[in-house]
Amino acid sequence: MKDQNTFLFEEFERFRKSKCFYQIMIGIGFACFIIGWVFSSIIFCFLCFPIVMISTFLLTRLQRKMKEQLGAPLVRKALSMVFDRVEYRPFDRLPDHVMCLQQLNLPFDVDRVEGSDYTHVLYKGMDLKFSDIKLIDRRSSGKNTTYVTVFEGLWLVCDFHKQISGEILLQEDNRSGFRFFDKLGHRGQVIETENEAFNKKYLIVAENEHDAFYVLTPHMMEYIEEMDARGGGVSYMRFTPEGKAYIAINSGKDLFEVDSKTAPDMMIEKFLSEIYYVTGLLDTLHLSE
Repeated sequence: MKDQNTFLFEEFERFRKSKCFYQIMIGIGFACFIIGWVFSSIIFCFLCFPIVMISTFLLTRLQRKMKEQLGAPLVRKALSMVFDRVEYRPFDRLPDHVMCLQQLNLPFDVDRVEGSDYTHVLYKGMDLKFSDIKLIDRRSSGKNTTYVTVFEGLWLVCDFHKQISGEILLQEDNRSGFRFFDKLGHRGQVIETENEAFNKKYLIVAENEHDAFYVLTPHMMEYIEEMDARGGGVSYMRFTPEGKAYIAINSGKDLFEVDSKTAPDMMIEKFLSEIYYVTGLLDTLHLSE
């Protein structure tokens, strides 16, 4: 009888070959379409169109099946190695009421929210939820309408074990401060830290100045800068008196993506490295204490 690793390896190989076949068919279909267009053969173009559409549909279905049948079990295994009480749903995202998108007051408009890899775990006694999130803005200019991805990355919600009296918001200072400041009304104030480099890059608004310095310690500010540099992303944070921390990292990256060219054991290592990125964030910010 085959062991699990051998079975998974063979399944990955089978999916990889099918994926390559569909990608080749899509490429052939597009190439034939261009040839038909160059030689003004409308019939030839129309014959190529079904090849592209059917191959694209089959490729999308294959990738979903691969994520569900192969990726999800490996992700759950990796999560169980780090967290307690694991819930993982590969095709769901954080619900709107959990994200509290409006309260984070990001510096752009959002028309549609997409996402995947919903994860709900217990980490050092702390309730933690996160998922990949993509925020899309619908922009119109005359008769033309385009959809622009304005955010893509990790969205994380967790318990915050520090008592504060009012909200604290933090984002990269992109000159949208008036909109950001209005979120707290005129009760909030812009906070200046002793770190001049941090002040130039980030805008901090808090209802209570003491709370801001209590939460944004020098160690936390150092890690926030390091996180942005390493991930190539922009951080948005919100801390509430109710004991919640909302962290959004606009990195352009997805968690738990399945690669058919990577062996199953290496996929687990990849997923673990992504999990440790999340736990490293929580530990460094001392949110789990």
